Amino acid sequence: MDHTQRREGVARRASEEGLDSFLVINTENSDRANQYYLTGFTGSLGFVWIGDACWLGTDSRYTEQAAGQVGELPVRKVEGRWSEWLTEQIRAADVRRVGLAAAHMTVRTLQDLQASCPSVEFVPTPSWVEEARQVKESAEIERIASAAQLTDRGLRWILGRIRPGMSERDVALELETWYRKQGADAVAFDLIVASGPHSSRPHHRPGARELVDGEVVLFDIGVQLDGYCSDLTRVVALGEVPRRVREVYEHVLAANQAGLEAVRPDISGKAADETARTVLVNAGLGEHFGHGLGHGVGLEVHEGPRLAPTSKDMLKPGMVVTVEPGAYLVGEFGVRIEDLVVIRPDGCEVLSEFPKQDLLVL
Repeated sequence: MDHTQRREGVARRASEEGLDSFLVINTENSDRANQYYLTGFTGSLGFVWIGDACWLGTDSRYTEQAAGQVGELPVRKVEGRWSEWLTEQIRAADVRRVGLAAAHMTVRTLQDLQASCPSVEFVPTPSWVEEARQVKESAEIERIASAAQLTDRGLRWILGRIRPGMSERDVALELETWYRKQGADAVAFDLIVASGPHSSRPHHRPGARELVDGEVVLFDIGVQLDGYCSDLTRVVALGEVPRRVREVYEHVLAANQAGLEAVRPDISGKAADETARTVLVNAGLGEHFGHGLGHGVGLEVHEGPRLAPTSKDMLKPGMVVTVEPGAYLVGEFGVRIEDLVVIRPDGCEVLSEFPKQDLLVL
């Protein structure tokens, strides 16, 4: 991946907008993804300066690490309080207008910059780097695909071990440990293991509730591998479940398939969502599908574009998105089927390989 070319793209856009420089501020991993995308640096503190001169600033904890990760990009050592050090660098650059990667920046940080550098106009930008990140390079897609494959393998492994009486929390912990042992950097998010009535909560946190025979278990899982994330949701049954569960599963599966057929270049995220949502509306389940159809996945597990009723995004080749319709019957059960796909010139390629055509009964 060519980080230099990425920085050059940002520099061109800054120049077109009449800006002298562009700055990414990453403190306590507040903007880790944009920092990594532009430099390859993975530390929790970093300042990416793009202008006539480009450099990365970080403190003594990371200077050696940064030197090995950022290639020829100069590394400057932060001395003392980072806010005061950064002010000195900006003043020394003798610039008048500086663009800021502002999506993850606090109001306090912006106010401090404005107060300490009154002669500089700081211009929050509309997610320039995030927009560039939406269309993945081939190397990025390969990493996401590898993360998806590891996620699939982990689900197969844990399904061979679960049994009634295990707690949701224990299942999630065993699976996370397995992923770590298999080489994952981390899990992409807190793994969701939701059993029985808990499966009607889209973002349930695993707890002490035990798995029960005759109920469903919803797994929403993903890993981070070589910096890139995956996301997968499947629902399984522990023994025989009521017919209503199977009926809802079949409707959600049909919505998932409709969504996959709709996701292609030059369709809007809103239109893709509507195509899948209509299937559930026609099945009388529209009121039970409250979230959007999907979202982008890459350096972060939730990034652009969005597939939702309120989305203004247009899909393009190279984007990686989820297709995840669901139906949640509060207090009873929930079903969500989520695939990870990359958009190709003629449609989409599904990266999730775990079976879904029938409700899996363990």
